[in-house]
Formats: sequence, structure tokens, C-alpha cells
Amino acid sequence: MHPLLRRGLAATAVTGLLTGLAAAPAQGQDAPVLAVDFGRLTGAPVHGAVGSLYGISENGVPGDNLLDPLHMSSMAPKPTGGTQHPNGDANDVLAALAEHDGGDAFVNLQDWYPDWPYQNDGIDAYLAEVEAMVPVMEASEHADRLVYVPFNEPNWIWYNRGADYAGTTARFFHDWDLAYERLREIAPDTPIAGPNESHYDARFMRDFMEHTAAAGTVPDVITWHELSPDSLRYYAGNEADYRALEAELGLEPRQININEYGNNRDFGMPGQMVQWAAMFEDTDALADMAYWTAAGGLSGNAPQTNVPNGGWWFLKTYSQMTGQTAQVTPPQDNAVDTLQGIASYDESKRQAQILLGGGSGDATVDFTGLDLGKKVTATVHEIAWTGNEGSSSAPRAVDQIALRPGKDGAASIDLEGLDPMSAYWITLTPGTGAADRVEVPWSGTWEAEDAAITAGTVYNEGSASNPFAFPASGGKSVGSLNRADSRVEFTVDVPESGAYDLTVTYGNTYGRDLAVGASPTEQFLTVNGGDAATVTYPSTMQWGSRGQVTLQVELEAGRNTLALAKSDTVAGTAHGEAGIDKIDLTPSVVDTHTYPAVFARTEGDADYHYGRHAGVTVNGDEQVVFDVYAPADGYYEVAVDADGKGELIVIGPHGEDIAFELQDEQTLALHEGVNRIALSAAGRRGLNVHDLTVTGDGGDAGFTQIAAADVELAGTAALTENPWATGGQAITGVGGGEGDTATLTVEADEAGPHLLLVHYANDERSGGHAYNIDIISRYAEFTVNGEPAATVPMRATWSWNDFWSYPLIVDLQAGANTIEIGNPGLRTDIGDRESRAADFDHFAIAPLLN
Repeated sequence: MHPLLRRGLAATAVTGLLTGLAAAPAQGQDAPVLAVDFGRLTGAPVHGAVGSLYGISENGVPGDNLLDPLHMSSMAPKPTGGTQHPNGDANDVLAALAEHDGGDAFVNLQDWYPDWPYQNDGIDAYLAEVEAMVPVMEASEHADRLVYVPFNEPNWIWYNRGADYAGTTARFFHDWDLAYERLREIAPDTPIAGPNESHYDARFMRDFMEHTAAAGTVPDVITWHELSPDSLRYYAGNEADYRALEAELGLEPRQININEYGNNRDFGMPGQMVQWAAMFEDTDALADMAYWTAAGGLSGNAPQTNVPNGGWWFLKTYSQMTGQTAQVTPPQDNAVDTLQGIASYDESKRQAQILLGGGSGDATVDFTGLDLGKKVTATVHEIAWTGNEGSSSAPRAVDQIALRPGKDGAASIDLEGLDPMSAYWITLTPGTGAADRVEVPWSGTWEAEDAAITAGTVYNEGSASNPFAFPASGGKSVGSLNRADSRVEFTVDVPESGAYDLTVTYGNTYGRDLAVGASPTEQFLTVNGGDAATVTYPSTMQWGSRGQVTLQVELEAGRNTLALAKSDTVAGTAHGEAGIDKIDLTPSVVDTHTYPAVFARTEGDADYHYGRHAGVTVNGDEQVVFDVYAPADGYYEVAVDADGKGELIVIGPHGEDIAFELQDEQTLALHEGVNRIALSAAGRRGLNVHDLTVTGDGGDAGFTQIAAADVELAGTAALTENPWATGGQAITGVGGGEGDTATLTVEADEAGPHLLLVHYANDERSGGHAYNIDIISRYAEFTVNGEPAATVPMRATWSWNDFWSYPLIVDLQAGANTIEIGNPGLRTDIGDRESRAADFDHFAIAPLLN
């Protein structure tokens, strides 16, 4: 048995994850049972819960590396040119959906208006606006993906029923018919969705469906919102009520889209997200995560353009469940915050998957009807919570065991110490009768609320009773650490002396409340009373939206104290204020992760085989595509276990395919976050791929660094003092005109593709929305040696003092090269400020293949 973190009072205890595996549970009758019947398949997975309202802000935000692995069954944007928010235009979202083989864009037409709630100038004025906005979207080459939603939450915005249900409902029906008919005139082939109320109202839905059935204005897609934690309890009944009504009226079954669901406490947390996904998958519904925060982040699951959190890895794992779903019976139906799951079986791949979460403590997974032979290998992976803005590695295998299912394909998997914030991914494949030993390093977690707190306050965070707050480990955090004596001291125990990675989960409370503007914040760290070291916390969207920073500490075997403080007698007073959720400790080792080919993505047909050398065989131009994670920018060793000749293809962050001859080991420059690496037979036959392993921690080694002061500036571009920039200076004023540029001069030893890392800051916003943070991406145009290379949107970084890394692959010639950055008047239709590029700190560049 191998260790998995298990929550204790002050620190996690180490325990086993998998116990006995047999035809009957070994833990006793008290452990909740998640039952899976692989003999009852229920159709192809819909992946409905992957959708997001304003989750894509521009085509390029989030980046292709985060969108391509997802099965985006739907997305919800605003009409192109709408003014409710500065981004999220339908035409941009349509392009992204088409590029990544996604589904439909459900366009909230009323987001044409700037006000929230929407201004009401009467139905005639609104229909005139509809006539103006729709042709722009219909002109898109991807208009076949459009679905129009003419009204958004009409029950409380334009048609608040209040005491006059009959009169208000009649007025809405009249306006619905007019809008429906006008849309049919303008765009006769584009589906229409509605009624799109803020919640399911059985009385209203009956009246609406009866009216529209009689009037010939029934929506093509039925929509409503599920925005309460109680939706986990009531949605199934709502869906059943609608389906019964549909049948009673003799209507053909319509697709359901819950085009807003969930709360801040759900998104980014795999253990919460699996509950929503299971609920919608069970009814084949499409669903879009709600938009409570900022656009372009997949509703809180993509903290940076190419950087994932644990929520993204949940969406990715869910997206790649293939074949058919199997019937799942959870311990409790229609309950809030309970163990739920999704299961799939793919006959062509000879594999099954179970994705579960939401429970805590011990549980049993019973399955039956599995047709994978007499020997089955079960591997359990954890998809952990890393905060809304904490970068997350790929799901980690935490245990593996050999199963011998009974004649009916039945076996049990007993799990211990489940974390309710995590999701768990169980893969089932034909086995050999033996299991590989999974080495899980020691780790420990300590909650801030259980530490010794001086001049600080414990706060309750996101929960079923406080759904709009963000999640925190243990449901609490420590804040108000803004006095000179504010301090949180942890007492930790570690198994041996040596170097440990200390990860602090924090919220940056300095924020935008101060006149000086947002910036990173600091605290002082002391270990066992030693000298203070400064911990710098990058800005977060708001203090509850937690990020993570990791630094190395030296600890003695046994008991140690670690203190995070506002002030230190020698170092002085730290800048700003941060809140603390928890700390984690793991031994400092070089990061390595192996990605099995049988659970990678494939392009084209592929043959799957199992046993001691499990793998995937591809021929011709078929590919095995790995979505690999890099914890930081830098060089990594990429080892491929494969038989045969072929190519290793780096799929660049903007879709470039850069092919190299396949070697057993190659050193590649990777950017922080998700990188796509494909293996292909390159026109040959019989490349048999077993797995791909990535090893390294990144870093500056091998990269040429170019400081802001070494860049040639022209026009309005200038050096500006900034204490948070690497050299104390940042480049500002790039863009706005043809000559407002920054030009890098780069010497390349050899011609070929190079990874360029652009460190930038952007805090452009439009203000005034009731609750959304309307960040604005700034565009930059890159030319290499006078030739256009890329024009890219650079997402906001939360402050002008926080510099993120943006990756591009550029093709250089041997010798001297010039890379020019500008933005000559892009997006000037929305305002001159958007023609400026971001601010730039420094640049790093290195050959893609070392």
C-alpha cells in the first residue's frame, strides 16, 4: 500500500489509499459505496459540464494548449460588438471552437447592452438592436455553431413577475414570439434557445411550453440556470419535470443546456466539479460554468494563458473519457457535497475509466460487467486542488493493484483517506496479474487556522452556506495579517533532515484598494528562529482567489517551526498584506512525470495493446499527443519509450508543428504550464509508443536573457522605473502607431526554432460592472527579421507590477536576428488604449531543441 495525504487536525497523516480489492467490500458496511455497472452502457459521453460563460475572452485566451485537450461541448459568449463586457465576442469564440473541434456558442443577445441589469427600452428597440447585431455573427465562416439566446434571466430583469404573474407572463410570451419570429427572419437556420430563466420554475415552464407549442415558437434548445448549491439536490427533479412536460405536449425531445451553473466555491476544485459534471452527464445535458469573476479563465480553471490549476486537469481528464458512459449509482442521489462519479468503457481501446470525488474519508468503488479479461490493472490518480490561481501538475498516480474480477466482471476497490477537495481518476486496463509499485513521496499539510496566530483573524471561506466565497483548504483561512506583530507560526514534523519544498497557499490582499495600485506582497519567513527570508506573493484576482508559491527550506528531522510574519526586527516591515490558507511540505527532488500512451490523445486511428509493454501503435501520419506539464520555463529531458522510427513534434502555443527526428532522449525548451508533444510514425508504419517521461524543474540555464535596458526603443516606447521589474525598469508605451516599437537583437548559434519567453504586465480594465472584473487583453504584433510572426492577445496579469511569461516559438537564422514588437492600431474600434501593447520586463530565448 502506498501513501496518500489524509487530513488531520493540524497536519496530514500518511495512510494507505487502496486496501483490499475483492468481489466484496473489505472496509465494513459503513463505507459509502459508488457502484458502476459496465454492463449497462448509456451512450457516448457528452462532456457537457466543460462549457463556460465568458470562459474564452479572445481567440488565444486561454491559450491553445489549454483549449485543445478539452471537449468543449458548448461555450457562452456575448454578441460580437456587445458592450456588457469588453471581451468574449461570439466571433472570437466561434473561431476557437472551430479550431479545437468544439461545440456550439450559445450567445446571450442581451449582453449587447452595457448596463446590468439590462436597460429596458422596450421590445421594438431591442429587436432593432437584434437586427443590427445578428448579421455580423452570421457572416462568420463558423456561423453553423451559433445558437441565439434572446433573453437572459427574464424572470427578474425585464419581466419580474412579482405579484402580477399573469400579466407579466403574457407580456413575456408576446415579446418571446416577436423575438423568435424576427430571428427566424434574419437567421432562419440558426437554433434559438430559451426561456433561460435564473432558475427552474415548474409552473412557468409549463405555461411557457404550452404557449410556445401553440404559437409555433418552441425553442430548439431548452435553457435555464442552476446557480445554487441546492442545484445539486434539485436539478435531477427539474430535468425530469421538464422531460415529462415535453412528452405530455407531444414534443420531440430538445437538447437541454444549463448555460450557467455553479458558484465560486465550486470552480477550480476538482472534488466539487465532479459532482456537477456527473449530474449533467447523467442527463446528457450541456452546461456552462457561470461567470462570476474574470473572462478568459474558463470560469476559474485556467489561472494564466497556458497554466492549468487542478480544476483544468479535472476538465481535461473528463474530456478524454471515451467510448460509452456506464451507469453509476452514488451512495446518495440528489444530495449536496457527496461522493459522485462518472464512468466510461471504450471497447475499441480496451479500457475503462472512473472519475469520482466529493466525498471524504473512506469509500468503496464496486463495479460489475467489466469485460477486460480475467486480469485487470487498476491505477488510482489524484487530481488535487491547487487554489484558483495555483499552477497544477498532471494527475499523479497514487496506487496501483492487480484485480481478478469474477465471472460477472465484478470487483471492488476500497479507498481510504479521500480528500473532498480532490477528484480521483481510476483507470482499468487488461492486466498481467502483477502491479507496478507506485512510489509516492512523503508530504505533509498544515492548516493556517490550526497554527499559532498573532494579530490575525480566522475567516470562514467557500461552503454550501457561503457559495460565492472562494474555497480554502479546511474551509478556513487566516487574514487581516496587516499589523506589525502579525504572524502565523507552524510547528511541523518531517521524517528526515534535508531540503524540502515549502508551498504556501495564499491570497494577496494588497489588491486594488490602495491608491498606489496593486502589486505583489511580501512576508518574512523564518525557519527554527533563523534569519528571515522574504517571501513574495504575486497578485491574485482578489484575496479569496488563492495562489501558491513554492520555495526551498532546510529542515531537521523531527519537529521544526516555520513562521510567516509581517515584520522582522532585522529585515524590517514587509510590503503589503497576504492571507494564508495552508502550507505543504515535500522533499525537494527533481520533478519527473511519466505519461502512458494508452491514456494520451490520438489523432487518427490507433491500435491499443496491453500487458507488460502496453502502448499505442500508430502508422503514417497518425499521432499520439501528450499534454505534458512543466512547473517553470526552461529545459527538460524528454524520454520516449517507443519501438520504431518516427518524429517528435512540438505543437507550439499557437498551433505550430515543429518536427524533430525521434530519439530515446531529447532536451526540449518548455514553457510553464501545458505543452503539447506529439509522436508520429512520419509516414512509416508501426511506431509503437509506450510512454513519455518529462524530467526537470526548468530554470534560466541555456537561455539568453535580454534586459529591458538592452532593447532598442522607438516612438513612444520608453524605459520606466518599476521596482518589481527584474532590472528595476520596464518597457512601456509600445504600440499605438507604426513606429512605437521595441526591437530585440538576438544572436543565434544555429538556424531553427527557438522558444521566446516574453515577460509582460497588463492591468488594463474597464470598470463599473456590478460583480465581474472586466480585464482587457492587450495585443502585440511580433515580426522576426522583418517577417510577420504572430499577433497575440496578452491576458491581464492583475497589476502593472506583476510580470507573467508569455511563450512564442520563433524561427531564427544563424547569426544576428531582430524581433520587433509593436501594436499599430489594433482593436482601435474599442478605444485607443487597446492599441497599446503590454508593459515588458525582460525576455529569454533558447533553441527549442538543445
